[in-house]
Amino acid sequence: MTSFYFEDIFERYASEIDDLRSDSEGKDVLKKRVREKHSEFPFLLSMIDSAPEMVASALHGAFRFTAPKALHAASHTEPGDGSFPIWDELAESLEIAPWAQPLIAQSLKQDGGADFLVTAAVLEWMLGSGAIARAAAPSASDEDEDSDDLGEAGEEWLSEQGFDAVDR
Repeated sequence: MTSFYFEDIFERYASEIDDLRSDSEGKDVLKKRVREKHSEFPFLLSMIDSAPEMVASALHGAFRFTAPKALHAASHTEPGDGSFPIWDELAESLEIAPWAQPLIAQSLKQDGGADFLVTAAVLEWMLGSGAIARAAAPSASDEDEDSDDLGEAGEEWLSEQGFDAVDR
């Protein structure tokens, strides 16, 4: 099972990528917005402790995973518990895009930068692997229960508004 750390931060990361994906007209502008984040990267680095998902989005698309098992294992760790991977070792299981090299160098100059890079790589792997989506997918019986609960709540609200209940 994915660690609490990665499970928690992944939701925010996936939302951040989703927010960057399209403009107000629905056009896909993800690549353009990620490139814009590259120029903001020195400022963004000040947030690696408070909002690493915002900073990690600047590295979206930077990694190709040559040893997915290493990323899978890393996704089960927590920072500070002694099992969190060392960036230099994890980087051996990645191919890093040339455009990302300066951003990685900047990150490594920051306190906590190596751990941030581990986090960014694992988040990217999780986003591409769909691991969280599969783990969080509700079962058919869960969906039926949710639907029934929602239907009952809707009927109750309509009744409170003065409408007659609908027979099913």
